Amino acid sequence: MLQQVLDGTEVSPFVVTEDCAEHDGRPVIHSFCAGLSKRCEAVHLFHLESPAAGFLEAADVTRIHSYDGFSDPLLWEKQNRESSVNRIDLASPPDFFGQVKNLPVKASPCAVVIDSLTPLLLHYPGYVICRALQRLLRARLESDGIEVAQVVAGFHGDLHDDSTAAALRHMATTWVQLQEGAESPGFHGDSHGNTAQGFHGNCEVLHRRKSGKVIRQDEWYHISAQWGLTSQVRKIPLRPVVKGEQEPQMDPTANLTFNLRLTDTEKEARSRVVLPYMHHHRKKDPAADKPAANPGGQIFYQPDDVDDFDEEDPDDDLDF
Repeated sequence: MLQQVLDGTEVSPFVVTEDCAEHDGRPVIHSFCAGLSKRCEAVHLFHLESPAAGFLEAADVTRIHSYDGFSDPLLWEKQNRESSVNRIDLASPPDFFGQVKNLPVKASPCAVVIDSLTPLLLHYPGYVICRALQRLLRARLESDGIEVAQVVAGFHGDLHDDSTAAALRHMATTWVQLQEGAESPGFHGDSHGNTAQGFHGNCEVLHRRKSGKVIRQDEWYHISAQWGLTSQVRKIPLRPVVKGEQEPQMDPTANLTFNLRLTDTEKEARSRVVLPYMHHHRKKDPAADKPAANPGGQIFYQPDDVDDFDEEDPDDDLDF
């Protein structure tokens, strides 16, 4: 699924990559940047945590427009304040769409890559960032002719609270959560995920299609030296169940002060009891056919085959 989202075969307007200290997500952002530069007319790169040169390798440089928020994030230098078209000022709330719109050269459709949202979320509340992202996602509805095909943003999940992550997860059409740990099959490297072939790792992908269908997959991915990304569904082996590990079921009738079961002798004695209202258990008495001196009514019950006969008194719980 991750590879289909990057190639554009799966439509996803907003992709969020959540990483952590043990699993850096910058190589995945780099792969998206390189892939988007080949299928979009322009890519607007907002880099706040590393120089733009780290994302230009294997990408079409002529289509990438970078906005620097790394070298001088607060615009302390005078020359940066004077020419702030391609600068990001953390002292002001972010306006991604405004900066894209103010660019002299306009190409459509375009894509936006943000690395990452964490510096912005550390300076402003979550709703301010979500509002700026929402305006960017609705750019195709504007009358200026700019159509944003896809927005890709990085997010450091271990630096923010659950409410911030939940808000971004609600907005994202594809949520990629990079997981620490195990090597992907067929690739070997050091503890940081660097190999001779590139990068690799495991991730959980949550993708929402336009039809409303939600797809969740555990995948492993590999990024080549040319920043091409491939992914496959990761099959997690099921642990066999050992019979010895099963806990014995406890008998709820054990260790009681009274007995809930009947012995065979008690069951036989109960079956011989003649109930007064059962007609077929009464002996044939010739005197019963004669009219009584004091005529009165008698009720006899003859059960059917489908009757659910209950020997307990239904009025036993009433306090008379």
